[in-house]
Amino acid sequence: MKQIKRVFLSLLILLMAGLPLLADENVNETKQGAIRGRIVDNTQQTLPGATVYIESLHTGAISDVNGFYTLANLAAGTYRVKVSYVGYSPAEFTITVPEGKTVERDVTLNEGIELQEVVVGGAFTGQRRALSSQKNAMGISNVVSADQVGKFPDSNIGDALKRISGINVQYDQGEARFGQVRGTSADLSSVTINGNRIPSAEGDTRNVQLDLIPADMVQTIEVSKVVTADMDGDAIGGSINLITKNTPYRRIFNATAGSGYNAVSKKAQVNLGLTYGDRFLNDKLGLMISGSYQYAPGGSDNAEFEYDVDDDQVVLKEAQVRQYYVTRERQSYSLALDYEFNADHKISFKGMYNRRNDWENRYRAVYKDLDESDPAEQSIELQTKGGANDTKNARLERQQTMDFTLDGEHNLGGRVLMDWAASYSRASEDRPNERYFGLKMDNNTGSNLLSTFHGVGGRTPYSTLAIPALSDEAWELDELTNSDQSIYENEWKFRLNFELPLAKGLFGNTLRFGGKYTNKTKDRETEWYKYDEAFDDNDAWRNNGAAQIRSGFMVGDFYPEGTQFVSKEYLGGINFGSMEGEPDNEEMSGNYHANEQITSAYLRFDQKLGRKLNLMLGLRMEHTALDYRGLNWVVDEEEEESLAPTGNRKNNYTNWLPSVLLKYDVNDDFKLRASFTETLSRPKYAALIPSVNYNSADEEATIGNPDLKPTTSYNFDLSAEYYFKSIGLVSLGFFYKSVNDVIVDEAWQGMAPEIPISGTYEYDITKPINAYDANLYGIEAAYQRDFSFIAPALKCLGFYGNYTYTANKTKNHHFEHRVLEEGEEIDMIGSPEHTANASLFFEKWGFNLRLSYNFASAFVDEMGEVAQLDRYYDKVNYLDLNATYTFGKRFKTTIYADVTNLLNQPLRYYQGTKDRTMQVEYYGARFNAGIKVSF
Repeated sequence: MKQIKRVFLSLLILLMAGLPLLADENVNETKQGAIRGRIVDNTQQTLPGATVYIESLHTGAISDVNGFYTLANLAAGTYRVKVSYVGYSPAEFTITVPEGKTVERDVTLNEGIELQEVVVGGAFTGQRRALSSQKNAMGISNVVSADQVGKFPDSNIGDALKRISGINVQYDQGEARFGQVRGTSADLSSVTINGNRIPSAEGDTRNVQLDLIPADMVQTIEVSKVVTADMDGDAIGGSINLITKNTPYRRIFNATAGSGYNAVSKKAQVNLGLTYGDRFLNDKLGLMISGSYQYAPGGSDNAEFEYDVDDDQVVLKEAQVRQYYVTRERQSYSLALDYEFNADHKISFKGMYNRRNDWENRYRAVYKDLDESDPAEQSIELQTKGGANDTKNARLERQQTMDFTLDGEHNLGGRVLMDWAASYSRASEDRPNERYFGLKMDNNTGSNLLSTFHGVGGRTPYSTLAIPALSDEAWELDELTNSDQSIYENEWKFRLNFELPLAKGLFGNTLRFGGKYTNKTKDRETEWYKYDEAFDDNDAWRNNGAAQIRSGFMVGDFYPEGTQFVSKEYLGGINFGSMEGEPDNEEMSGNYHANEQITSAYLRFDQKLGRKLNLMLGLRMEHTALDYRGLNWVVDEEEEESLAPTGNRKNNYTNWLPSVLLKYDVNDDFKLRASFTETLSRPKYAALIPSVNYNSADEEATIGNPDLKPTTSYNFDLSAEYYFKSIGLVSLGFFYKSVNDVIVDEAWQGMAPEIPISGTYEYDITKPINAYDANLYGIEAAYQRDFSFIAPALKCLGFYGNYTYTANKTKNHHFEHRVLEEGEEIDMIGSPEHTANASLFFEKWGFNLRLSYNFASAFVDEMGEVAQLDRYYDKVNYLDLNATYTFGKRFKTTIYADVTNLLNQPLRYYQGTKDRTMQVEYYGARFNAGIKVSF
């Protein structure tokens, strides 16, 4: 790979040295002009991805995500310009460009007669914008427009992403939370809003919580599977860019109101949305405001099991039964402004704020230490999780993200295009007054609790032992805690880009260059106190029980339905201010401060090689400077605790990221692409903390690793796409990734040099390491089209489907303790072998019916001490049904209804083998209905 880099750098230097020869001979003789404008359809909706072309010069431009285009570096004269777009009749116009001036010309396209007969109202009408952008992109990408998202029953962006080829999602509380691209874990891809990487609201990861953002707040979703030099390089799997609603071409107003129902909570939901946009001051000022509100009471039925290895035998160590009730409130607001000073200078502002409140109550029954041979060492525990009275007696988790960007676009003398941006982003998670009330009953029966279990090692082990009521004197208070937790990440970003058209014609070229600076800080602050020794209510808790583990518990009816737990109201009413708590140093040892500064610069050179072939060469440099500090937690053999600062640990590294992209237009509808790129992924924040937390009494330790290297990847891609005249496409792609220094949390029993004690001990230790390199291969196929090619009468039926196959092989293993058995193969973390989507739908007379299926195979999610303890995320099968009816022209009204998770697909993890359940959680089907109005 180093030889490839040398060849690439040599080629780039030669091309740069030859730029004066490639430039127009008369470029300095006259002042250059430009043509600028916006492409819209006959309903005044903007059209991204339109081709704007001057045949006489063999030069052109592609309209951006908001429909704007610029043809720069034009000599004074009169030109014939052609505009084309998937599903629309081409438009041509003649325009005169004065010397040194920029001329504005907006273009309105009309649907072609052939398409009006075959497609209008057909299955892929709303996907034209996405297909045009995808068709004209230099790299391999997938684009989904807002109107296409609206045809699926997806409440958040994560659920919408799972419809895209090569993307798998992981779930939390029945909603998609993290996205995985092309068989890579969520850590190896980036999520951006309008091109800005957004911070994470969680403490130990860079992953962005996709369930924070409602699907109806986004104008377009772009998934770039091949990144170019002008994009951030931290995208091994790909880059997911969420484009928010931009200022409109004309006045618009949209409103949504709906409700729904969930089988667990049995309560109604609320869904509201509002969008307004217009232009003012003779169209110089544009405004778009949008808001979304969702209130969804829900919950889940859960069982979890922990296994261990003893004398090469897998044994059940712990079993849990959990009942969750979660009310999720999601709010999102966005504002877009732009002001055009003149045809050459424009500034804009985009802001987005997202907030998700989760009020959660959890009731948990635990069967502890089942692997102990002495029954007296075993116990049963009951735990209530809640919050204070002012948070509905529930644990409130408030996650927030915001991104505000001021940017400008400038045409400098008709020859150089410049854009700049300054932005601020913030993500936070707050958990005020999170409370736990735990009871414990020792096993004094003389019989092993494990003997009461059926199905151990299977999918749903359960105990036949009845759990006594709270009035039983054997119950004792074991846990009472109250905590305040706060995680926040702040980012400031500044960028400056230049675009210099050098030559026109069949061998025209353009140079782009620029830089970016990012300064980010992340902090975790937790205050956690224990009150079990200070609390004394004369056992009043025994009279404040609530029956939980509901009837109809979806894991199985053999679990302890109706078990009594301390009620959430009782827990919420406890006055902790009247007691003196003991600090829980173990929980607070996770506090840290991190600062990361990334300085980047790039060169990108685009070269036309005739009418059909385009070449892009790029080189990006990213320098990362780190400064981290945390806490060391120590518990000695006498169980004396202490917390001590780690001090600051600094590090830095530089990555040079080359890219070569080729695009060959066999014809206007058939595109071939090939590329080589290098990308990276930085380690998780929590993994870099220079801390050593160990408990000598329990012989447990967690060790940070500030010396972790970033994961890097060499990426090779080939693809072929054919776009149908009647809107649709068929595509086939192959990709290969050579991934280096993959980061894994290694777990082992024994000792580590970081633990400052001597002697022979069997600590349970975890530590993140650069564990291995991997080769990742994949094939992608996609097909979408209505059935009018069979018979015109079938234009109302359509099919959308895609499939991705991935295979991986790890090598150069660097485990410090895990010993691989002869012939044992380690799978790459987070890499499902198969992902597939299929959607069959009917659309006619304003009625749309869509049945959608989503599948992903199982994959390794976390490595254990041995292969039998590796954790797998199980395969999923999702089936959703969505129906809408739209009527009206000036006041367009849509009535919608959808049912999601018809198969009641649970979230499931297993350990070692697919039948050994580690966690299973059911959510039930969900129903939503409502009305949308736009004019």
